[in-house]
Amino acid sequence: MNFLEAYRRAFASQMKPAMLLLAIGPVIVAALFWIFIMWWKWAFFMGAIDKLIKTLPYMDSVGDRLIFFGINVVPGVLTLWILAVLFIPLTLICALGFTSIAAMPVMLKHVAGRDYATLAQLGGGSFVGSLFNTLGGLLWFLLLAALTIPLWFIPVFGALVMPALLGLLNARVLRYDALADHASAEEMRDLLTDRKLAWRALGLGGAALNVVPFFWLFSTTLTGLAFIHYGLAALAQERAALAPPRALA
Repeated sequence: MNFLEAYRRAFASQMKPAMLLLAIGPVIVAALFWIFIMWWKWAFFMGAIDKLIKTLPYMDSVGDRLIFFGINVVPGVLTLWILAVLFIPLTLICALGFTSIAAMPVMLKHVAGRDYATLAQLGGGSFVGSLFNTLGGLLWFLLLAALTIPLWFIPVFGALVMPALLGLLNARVLRYDALADHASAEEMRDLLTDRKLAWRALGLGGAALNVVPFFWLFSTTLTGLAFIHYGLAALAQERAALAPPRALA
């Protein structure tokens, strides 16, 4: 199964009423949570971002040039812009965490029961494994996000940094959950190792949906469904290739 086919099947699965509710709920809750946090700790966030901007080595010269042209309000506007830019990733990261731990088992059962009913469940993954995988992925993401902050301010290129990190986070977290119930531990290791580029492409595709109006509401579960369809189809293909040929009657 290729990238486009995985998302086509994911879109068809997403259109079921239960999947639509599962998609919108986590995103709305996460968005309301971060709106409250940012309102509650407004002064803290503004102060922290302002200090961060001042620590960047090239911001003094930029600020001097802006003041020279009489644009004194820009530093404050820049701080607000950064806070607004952070809001969507923070919302989607929270939604992704919920999707990985709580929603993926529901989505997996839904998809497997309809489209992969004959695929044996060997249980190579576990809830604890999923939890540690998700937490590890989030820590990895936060570290890379912190290290790449100076790149955010590079024109054009900077706008690609966060989607790329979110795409890699999708791949790191959701590929485990897609295979956890059906693949054995050995099958999981093989599929996660041999298909790294495919997993990353699926993750980046999900990150691209985040910048499409309206679609970002569904991007987390739609991406999860694409991972499930791709993972289960890949597992079925691997097992079929290893199965002994049937004797002719």
